[in-house]
Amino acid sequence: MVTVAVLAGAVGGAAAGWGIRLLLANLRRGARVRAGILETSAAVVTAAGVGLAWGGPLLALVIWAGLLAVGLGAVDLLHHRLPDALTLPAFPITVLIVGLTGYLNPAAGSLLRGLLVAGLTGGAFWALAAVAPRAMGRGDVKLVPSLAVMTGFLSVGATVLSVALAFVLGAVVALLGMLFRRLTLTSAIPFGPFLLAGCWVVLAVPSLTALVVG
Repeated sequence: MVTVAVLAGAVGGAAAGWGIRLLLANLRRGARVRAGILETSAAVVTAAGVGLAWGGPLLALVIWAGLLAVGLGAVDLLHHRLPDALTLPAFPITVLIVGLTGYLNPAAGSLLRGLLVAGLTGGAFWALAAVAPRAMGRGDVKLVPSLAVMTGFLSVGATVLSVALAFVLGAVVALLGMLFRRLTLTSAIPFGPFLLAGCWVVLAVPSLTALVVG
């Protein structure tokens, strides 16, 4: 059954990737991505998410977080921006999915906690962007509440781990880039993909939070 679900996830993910590619191509501040890249990426991420979350209450959140990572990550990697046309509507959609997840699985988490954590995390990132605008973009600030409401739904520790993973992954990529002389100390690195990756990992492997954070 799991194998069938994973295959279905791959097919559905590829279709979603096709839709994401068309959406990005038609957004005023979107991106044009060569055919096949987003379809393949979405198929892999969705199939992996289904395989990891199958039978658990977080399946919809894992799939949604993965598709956000594919679409928003593509724009950020190509153009170093996260368009408002995606980040702003992502929040109410995310709240709806989190709310439905909590309604169907009351023991899975708390929507109220997720909203509170999203507010606090969004405020912290807004402050960081105000103090160090070159280190944190406004697009990242608008993205964070959507990610934090999902991880905060699980626990405060899940949000902490998600953000920590993002900074660790960003630091590793920056160090490797400088090591191979692809980046310098002044190079701009899109942070959105790392935030999205950290969120997806925490949702797909919820036991990781208990293992790392306690």
